[in-house]
Amino acid sequence: MAASSQSCGVCDLRHITKPCIVWCTECDEGLCSECKEHHSLSKSSRSHSVIPIAEYLKLPADVLKITQYCSKHDEKFQIYCQKHECPCCSKCIVESHKVCQDIVNLDDVIQNAKTSNALSEIEETLVEVTENLQKIRQHQQNNLLTFKEKRKEIEKELKKTRMKINNHLDKLQEDLMKQLNELEEKENSKICQLMASLEKKEKEIGECQNSLLNIKKHATDLQMFLSIKQIEEDINTSIQNIISDIKSFGEVRIESNPCDIVLIKKKARQAQLMIPIVPTKSIENIKLTIHTTIDTQENTIYGCCILPDDRLVFTYYLAKQLKVFSDKGSKDFEIKMPCYPFDLVYIREDNTLAVSSNAPCTITIINLETKKMMKSIALDSDIYGIDLKDNRLIYSGSDKGIRMIDLNDESISDLVREAMTSGYYTATCRDNIYHTNNETDTVTCYNLQGKLQWTFHNESVLKAPHGIDVDNDGNVFVVGHRSNNVVVISSDGKRHREILTVSDGLDNPMSLHYSGTTNQLLVANFNNSKAFLLNCT
Repeated sequence: MAASSQSCGVCDLRHITKPCIVWCTECDEGLCSECKEHHSLSKSSRSHSVIPIAEYLKLPADVLKITQYCSKHDEKFQIYCQKHECPCCSKCIVESHKVCQDIVNLDDVIQNAKTSNALSEIEETLVEVTENLQKIRQHQQNNLLTFKEKRKEIEKELKKTRMKINNHLDKLQEDLMKQLNELEEKENSKICQLMASLEKKEKEIGECQNSLLNIKKHATDLQMFLSIKQIEEDINTSIQNIISDIKSFGEVRIESNPCDIVLIKKKARQAQLMIPIVPTKSIENIKLTIHTTIDTQENTIYGCCILPDDRLVFTYYLAKQLKVFSDKGSKDFEIKMPCYPFDLVYIREDNTLAVSSNAPCTITIINLETKKMMKSIALDSDIYGIDLKDNRLIYSGSDKGIRMIDLNDESISDLVREAMTSGYYTATCRDNIYHTNNETDTVTCYNLQGKLQWTFHNESVLKAPHGIDVDNDGNVFVVGHRSNNVVVISSDGKRHREILTVSDGLDNPMSLHYSGTTNQLLVANFNNSKAFLLNCT
């Protein structure tokens, strides 16, 4: 704040510097103790309200810059122009606001400013922002704690896995050492037997050499001749024995070692190592073959799902039921639902099912191991199609668009803030969200930030689209309820192909599900109890 605002305005005009102790909002200047007394007694200023200078200095800098006098004409503001939303002095009215009709007295405008609805709304908004910031801060603090706990869990799991690996390696080492010891003992025995045999033969040959030397010195020619013949026979016999005893000197093995020659291409733009790229499956190459036809025992199926153990799940809207079948078609169990079930999705983390329902609007969590309902989450909007993304449920809330609920704290956030029709379905793949609109006959793709990517609309092929899912290559499968078919759309939304029709047994299908693990497509009829499990190749 300027130094002039902290000194007495009246004394400044008298060239006397005194600190002000109060501030007159009408005069728009500070007053010392003496001038304050005169100010309170003067007829022209006795009705003015003053505040301590310390309190005045607490006002924000932007507020302190606001004065009651016109900066252009140095006259006090008296009029307020509602058209231009600005205060005016008498000269401003003449110069700039002659044609303005909405001119009122400034005092009438500001007299209830501190109790106005606008100020109350601002205060309430600030309170809400403060509460939201506290919630966000608390949420982030919880995230920090969760990170710490998850880190400990992962560290514990790593140690456990490391111990399992060490134990497995120790067992492998023990088995190999046992085999090595057995081989060593066996080969040592063979070598010792061979050496004993060689020593014996060497001794016999030495005796033969001594005999030959004595015969050469002392025997007659006849004795020499006949002895040589006998020695030849003995030597030949010994050689034959050696040949028969020693099968081989060893064995020939060929070992192939990787070549250490580095081949370099001189083209700078080509890599030295080429990584094969797995081609994505085009919609033109998708082939469907029937795996099983299932009698689901009921009609009006709104949702279906393939479980990791190949079991099949269906929701029956009018019957208020959920049934589980094997992939061969035999029923495993059924659960009576408290309200009308619509769509469902499998949650791998805790082996449960999340089922969307209306009247009332809820998400019911079902434990597949105990075959019982674990809990029910109440919602403040409609819910129809449902899918899972990173332990968060993404669902269609018609009047509130596409929403996401965190299963950990049940907090809800909006992804696509656009009012939509009822009864549409939702699917997710990588960073995209897909949904069907049965009133406009469209399939729409958004990213996770709610930005539109593409829209497919072709009523000659697809009418009243409902159930939707996506394969591992981003190809989108959609059932046409009124067109009585299944259409696959390319990942960019530009190409399409009809892959199932009435001739394949479809009767106004409402739901489908694609299993990326088994590459199978499950399609359920609405008008009858038939469902089809198909292999996708």
